[in-house]
Amino acid sequence: MSKVPTQSQINLDWPKKDFSRVPYEVFTDPQVYALENERIFQADVWNYLAHEVELAHAGDFVTNWVGSAHVVVTRDKDQSISAFENSCAHRGAQLVTQVRGNMLKVACPYHLWTYSLKGDLMGVPMAQGINGKGGMPPTFDKAQHGLRKLQVKVHAGLIFGSFSSNPPDLHEFLGPHSLSQIDRLLVQRKPKVLGYLRQRIPGNWKLYNENVRDPYHGSLLHQFQVSFGLQQPTMKGGIKLDADLKNTWNHSILSESDKEQQKWVEKAYEGTGKYNPNMKMADPALTQVPLDLGDGYKTTILSIFPTLIIAQVDNTYAIRHLRPKGPDLVELHITYLGFEGDTPQQTYEKLLTANFIGPSGYISLEDGEALRLVQEGIKSRAPGTHEVLEMGGVGAIEDTDYLSQEISIRGFWSHYHKIMGF
Repeated sequence: MSKVPTQSQINLDWPKKDFSRVPYEVFTDPQVYALENERIFQADVWNYLAHEVELAHAGDFVTNWVGSAHVVVTRDKDQSISAFENSCAHRGAQLVTQVRGNMLKVACPYHLWTYSLKGDLMGVPMAQGINGKGGMPPTFDKAQHGLRKLQVKVHAGLIFGSFSSNPPDLHEFLGPHSLSQIDRLLVQRKPKVLGYLRQRIPGNWKLYNENVRDPYHGSLLHQFQVSFGLQQPTMKGGIKLDADLKNTWNHSILSESDKEQQKWVEKAYEGTGKYNPNMKMADPALTQVPLDLGDGYKTTILSIFPTLIIAQVDNTYAIRHLRPKGPDLVELHITYLGFEGDTPQQTYEKLLTANFIGPSGYISLEDGEALRLVQEGIKSRAPGTHEVLEMGGVGAIEDTDYLSQEISIRGFWSHYHKIMGF
């Protein structure tokens, strides 16, 4: 079994202290990926696991991934929530094969070692042997052979877990902007799950982290948004970062000046042949759903290190979770949300606008293909070459009140560099 490499065994060149240059090897090197599982997913980090509405009843469970570790999240009969690795303490067999469901206990299908919903070992068949022969030794202590547990904290229904014995304070980890937007999106109204979609993207998980911290690409890659007036780079908004730069609130706001500033959009796209304000949809219903919060926010993309995105795109509300599957593959799991009290029409409209996001949605389809192209393109790049992150300026990594920037991506890399020990 190969050991996890140390930082000194990974030769990466970070030439700019403001992280406006990032070595391409972080997206392709298997040793970097192995070290990420140790330094990020198994360390002092809170990882998103599920939302409480998915565990409504005692015995409910869902499975999820924390880096390469498969975990089970449960609600016990005392209503407490627990999380543990989906691997038997006996011989390592996978315990739970369903994605979600309800169970009274956790039983290994191989030798029937049985665990409580908190992950404690409760029973070992033939522990006393048969007819005085065999069995476990007198020194065997069931209390020492429970499942590997995660510490669990819940905020506003969001369930977070950490393999660390001493994780940071969850509120400090999230930061004030994340807390305020979680309250705005998930606390003012009680969420309910409308459905799920999964998208496998042949690209590194950190490329998606770049993508959601990059409002610059929104009106370039997603041309329909500009042509239909859904999103344009002149909109009010910007980014706000937490204290250690890892979490980003990327937002745009509707205003009366949007139509007036259309001339700047035309100038910005001049000569590209991509901007077509006369383009019409055969069925424009998708673009005409009113914003139900009434506060003018067109988009809120809340990116929480390392793998959680809470997103409002028009009237679509979703929790996106990244599940790394190696250096060049990530699964994007999307939980679509409605709210208790929504009328049938409002539920229909949320399902309608969900076509923006998802494997075949107007937005996610293009994002996934863009990340595939990046992953393919950088495979042949020579060691020591770098991506360039200078849109919005270089130097200090700080909040902006404009959208054409890559500063928040540099914030991600600043924290990544620190936590990885580079």
